[in-house]
Amino acid sequence: MTALLAAGALMMSGCSLLGGEESPTPVPTVEQPPTPREGTLLPEGTTEVEVAADETVQVALPKGSLGVGDYWDVVSVEDDSIIEADVAIGEEVVGELPSDDDEEEGGSQAFAVEVTGLAPGETTVRVLYCTRTRTVSEGCDQSQGTLEPPVEPVEIRVRVG
Repeated sequence: MTALLAAGALMMSGCSLLGGEESPTPVPTVEQPPTPREGTLLPEGTTEVEVAADETVQVALPKGSLGVGDYWDVVSVEDDSIIEADVAIGEEVVGELPSDDDEEEGGSQAFAVEVTGLAPGETTVRVLYCTRTRTVSEGCDQSQGTLEPPVEPVEIRVRVG
């Protein structure tokens, strides 16, 4: 039986020497280094923003840790026909590079409010910080996060021109 297996292996290797098609040489791949998202990131503490319709800007929020359950989120937009608002996290934040430790316990990442102008007018966006949840709401728990409680809500007045 061993002789039969050896003969089969010899025949298989011999077939590749008979001038059959050569296997293609693998093309080396060059990984592109990660690049940060481009755009406008306004500093933490900005309370008034002016944007054009179809323009998007971000306002930095204090860092948090998804791994321990910290989360910032938009809880209200006074008039959602004027702007669209959401929270950007980690590499979605302008200027942030991708990180392998974003979800690790204790690993902190950047957060920012992202506002896109939809139509001319003025409105206010309200953002809250909560812990041990991904469902942010008024009166949520702030007692266990990486930021010293209580964390004041962020309110930004947005003018779309």
